[in-house]
Amino acid sequence: MRRVIAGLLAIFFLVATGCSDKKSVPSGILPREKMENVLWDMIQADQYTADLAKDSSAHIADLKTERLRLYDQVFRLHDVTRDKFQKSYQYYTDHPELSQDLFDSLLVRGNRLRSEQYSHPISKPLNPTPTPALRDTLHKLPPHFPLNPPFRHPSPTAPVRRPLSIPPANRKAE
Repeated sequence: MRRVIAGLLAIFFLVATGCSDKKSVPSGILPREKMENVLWDMIQADQYTADLAKDSSAHIADLKTERLRLYDQVFRLHDVTRDKFQKSYQYYTDHPELSQDLFDSLLVRGNRLRSEQYSHPISKPLNPTPTPALRDTLHKLPPHFPLNPPFRHPSPTAPVRRPLSIPPANRKAE
């Protein structure tokens, strides 16, 4: 009888652990959705500082300070401490099946936003219709006057044009 009860308990234990939710996280760890949102905002902060580095002459120390300031804003926005985030990040990296799902959803989110951005045309036309004053000025130009003449590179076989020189007899004495 003891063996039967021990066997049933073993089977119950195996079934209970086998059917548990593999994607649940322990307490003290950020849930996947919240972790995804925090990571997304941190990626945006990284992108901002990378663009700032390209567009300005800021020093590397200033960029690092700016990045850490933005990280602190992300943590305050999501009501997360730096320690809790680091603990959660370590948990997700220690569990590859969870981190794969997390990073895949971040990738899908970025691709979706990028495709939405490319699918919406710019609302303001690139070449707006000229104003009446500009239209009058353009109308006064001769028809053969090129507004944007094409730039042509000189061909290597074309003769080299030298600047006009004044004949020595006509030069003023210096």
